[in-house]
Amino acid sequence: MAGSVAPETGDYPAGGFDLERGRSLGIQVGALALFVAIWWAGALVTPQNLLPRPPAVLEVLLADVASGQLFELVWQSLRHYVPGLLIGSALGMATGVLVGWSDTADLSVGTVAGVLRPVPPLAWIPFAIIWFGLNDRGAAFIIAIVAFWINYYNAESGVRNVDSQLLEVGRSLRTRSDLGLIRRVVIPSATPELFTGFRTAAGQAWMVMVAAELLGVPGIGKHLWDAANFLQMQVVIAYMLVIGVLFLLSDRLIKLVESRMLAWR
Repeated sequence: MAGSVAPETGDYPAGGFDLERGRSLGIQVGALALFVAIWWAGALVTPQNLLPRPPAVLEVLLADVASGQLFELVWQSLRHYVPGLLIGSALGMATGVLVGWSDTADLSVGTVAGVLRPVPPLAWIPFAIIWFGLNDRGAAFIIAIVAFWINYYNAESGVRNVDSQLLEVGRSLRTRSDLGLIRRVVIPSATPELFTGFRTAAGQAWMVMVAAELLGVPGIGKHLWDAANFLQMQVVIAYMLVIGVLFLLSDRLIKLVESRMLAWR
């Protein structure tokens, strides 16, 4: 038809998105293949009791999947990983928002936080044993401490970085109470940093979980340490890889939730 305008396609090449995804996937697969190749090459010149070859590790994983032991260990770890992460993150975010918003809270709570922050999480292990015992609650307590501090400082930073013009707009719309401004302006503006803190805490919590299970709490970490004591390095490496996969899955899940919740931005 005369006068019709053909749609422009120059900025969106056909299959461009698929090509980009394919390139990204290729890089990831290539990096993993290179990692396995270097590992295998190193294992060829190293005693098997020090660095097992990939097939020995794969054999452990397949046997534990078939017996169900791997899933049982994952479930045992999740029973204290998830509560510790969620409780510590919620308390850390709430405290960070309060300190970032209120000068009085900054002078009081912020001062106490500055004193306690340098204490290593593992230094709290004696208190975890005395207060909660050698159980899931004790391990969750250690994980919660790690999650608390990471979320606390990210939330505080997010609140302090809220654009003052947004606060003026909120006040002009008759949102004058502190609670109203925090709920309608501050939290939405600080959400990206809140998610960053939560993602970071989720990753750190997997690492601390292994140390927390030194208390004798059943889970991946305890199984890993028991295997190390008997020099079963193929089991140690197998469950190191399991922790890595669990971290990647949790990180992807958090990123998916973040992208959905922040789609409006």
